[in-house]
Amino acid sequence: MTPNIIQAALLSVRTAAAQPFNGVNYDRLALGVGVGVARWAVGQPQNLALSGVATGTLGTGSILAPTTRMVVPPNAALVQAALTGAGLKGVLSASLALVLSLGISQVFMAAGQYTGSSGAVGTGGDVSKVAVANAASLVGILNNTLRSSVGAGLSVGLLAAGVGNGIASLLLQGTGTGSVVGTPAFPALPGASPTFSTVV
Repeated sequence: MTPNIIQAALLSVRTAAAQPFNGVNYDRLALGVGVGVARWAVGQPQNLALSGVATGTLGTGSILAPTTRMVVPPNAALVQAALTGAGLKGVLSASLALVLSLGISQVFMAAGQYTGSSGAVGTGGDVSKVAVANAASLVGILNNTLRSSVGAGLSVGLLAAGVGNGIASLLLQGTGTGSVVGTPAFPALPGASPTFSTVV
């Protein structure tokens, strides 16, 4: 998952809300969010991580990213609540919440993958849920990336807080499934093990 992929997803839904975002300022916002979310999410388990259970045959294995898939429902109400909580209650707030939730959901479902250890399972499958979505660190990163892309206006801090808390809340709904690939023990015995995975 790269900044460009996230930015493209946000730009692809710019007209999905009642108030479309056709201006250059939305382009800048999408850039800042894309850079910020990628920096925060990819390979940063202290910021974004999944936990779950691997089941299958006992042994030694790993959850391999190419076999994984993430699902993040586009819940605009969560993003709207975060924007409102940050003090962003203008006429465009509901539309911004919708396009952000659609774009982030789309990019994680299309490009979101994860990897991790399967514990004592050598071959089988993993079912996980997003267990860590560090909103405070995302807000801090967005403060910097939005200032770089949008500018240092008076409301950038509020925007970073609303968007960061909203995206973190949205991602906490996320789930993942994937395959465990490795070496089963002999004799083959069924087993299960907890997992902890990082988004890649």
